[in-house]
Amino acid sequence: MTPKLPVPSRDRIPFLSKIEEPSTRERLMPVAIGVGLLATGALLWRIKPSALQIPEPAPLHDDSGRSTWRRAARKSRDGVARVAPDNLSDSVGRSLVFAGAALLVTRMLDEVTSRR
Repeated sequence: MTPKLPVPSRDRIPFLSKIEEPSTRERLMPVAIGVGLLATGALLWRIKPSALQIPEPAPLHDDSGRSTWRRAARKSRDGVARVAPDNLSDSVGRSLVFAGAALLVTRMLDEVTSRR
């Protein structure tokens, strides 16, 4: 004889709890962070603080014939100096602006598409 599985009666069917809505603070925190990132990035991008200024390569002694390694290092340094930004605040500021804008757009789209 096989044991019977207990079947809940109609009065004892478990109900799933309702999904709790996020609090206002949880909903607004990404917006505040996005605005902060956007503002900080715009400020860095605009002001260009001298602390983030990349110095010009120091002129080395013109020992062009001394060592192959020194010439290679000098050529590498000059190549990197052409590509590198003058001030890191341009790169960091632009990245923060894009990150803040992406966070704001994503959060706003979440609000528009959320079920009520």
